[in-house]
Amino acid sequence: MASTAEKVRAITVTKLHPIIGAEISGVDLRYPLDEETVRQIKDAWYKHTVLVFRGQDLAEADQRRFASYFGPVAKRVKPLANSGRIDGPEWDEMMLITDNVDANGKPLGSLGHGEMWFHTDKCYLKRPHRASFLYGLEIPSEGGHTKFSSLYAAYDRLPDELKRQLDGAMVMQGHEYSVGRRINLSRKLEDIHHFVQPIVVTNPDSGRKGLYVSSQNTMWIEGMDRVESEALLQQLFERAEDPEIIYEHVWKVGDLVMWDNLACLHARTDWPQNERRTLRRCTVIGEPLY
Repeated sequence: MASTAEKVRAITVTKLHPIIGAEISGVDLRYPLDEETVRQIKDAWYKHTVLVFRGQDLAEADQRRFASYFGPVAKRVKPLANSGRIDGPEWDEMMLITDNVDANGKPLGSLGHGEMWFHTDKCYLKRPHRASFLYGLEIPSEGGHTKFSSLYAAYDRLPDELKRQLDGAMVMQGHEYSVGRRINLSRKLEDIHHFVQPIVVTNPDSGRKGLYVSSQNTMWIEGMDRVESEALLQQLFERAEDPEIIYEHVWKVGDLVMWDNLACLHARTDWPQNERRTLRRCTVIGEPLY
């Protein structure tokens, strides 16, 4: 008979990329985990930023329970009244990422089809969502990969002079629903979710600094001329999306992938229009960054 709790054991951690990402084996996430196993997973997460658990068979409750070891599981953030977003499925803790529809043509999930630029989840809130947990339900025959870029490496590789220039700087982070590319900089802030955040964030667990910018969400550097801000941000986006610091995850059904939103960006590649891709996501709330 299967145990209702995983026994204390040493997990196996296998690096997936020289800079970011590791696969965790030796754990079945269908069951509650003991404190030592959770500690080992957290240590691996602090070190590798992105963790992959293959071959998991998870109900919503299993995914929610595992996420809860890392913080309060977040309710989904509803669009603002003038955001232009058409309301979809229930706005609870779980989010289906799919373009499938029900018999009446109503969307079963969000974020639809196609490519999405690099971004980080909920950076535009006072308390950004710290970790995200994405579970593979239906995977296309090709494409639909998730790319993860290390914000630690992006910061570490900056010239010292640029690090000094960015020290203490703040950026406006925003979110435009149903847009997988750069946010429209002419949008009225009152119509979109937005919040000012530090451009350099010290991770509370690893102690490492990360370059907290993304080409989808970061609008401008506060207090800087907009033209100069855009020019500098484009340089920073290029550094944050350097192929050398990116792990590209090729999904399989049953994959559970978790990542630290303060330490990495993620993006999505396209896949065949006639194929289905369905994943289930939840996030946990972090602390204010200042």
